[in-house]
Amino acid sequence: MRILLILIVASWGIVALLTFATTSQKSLDAKLTAGYLVLWPVLAVALFLNEPVPLWLAVPAFFGFLPWFLAGPHLYEILKDPSRSRPDEIVGIPRGYWKWGGIGAILLGIAFDGFVYGFV
Repeated sequence: MRILLILIVASWGIVALLTFATTSQKSLDAKLTAGYLVLWPVLAVALFLNEPVPLWLAVPAFFGFLPWFLAGPHLYEILKDPSRSRPDEIVGIPRGYWKWGGIGAILLGIAFDGFVYGFV
């Protein structure tokens, strides 16, 4: 099982880095999306290896999986048709969702922290 996980992660890493390299001459949205595909799993693994992580940090990182999961199809679409890229979006998601979703995830993590460790 361990070898299978290593093969999955290694193949993901190779494909993600190749995708990032192929976007060097593409739009900023393509570069940001490819960067997100590469960097979010690195952040998630770093947090996992540094347990215990405060919940106000772990909850937003956990919710970062949703845009990461959608980033692949978004990158495919903007590489196929660059006109689909919009300046008010990051990884295909409007900036307002990032801002308010990030604030909400941090507040949810603070609330979970309070329930776990007791409100001070």
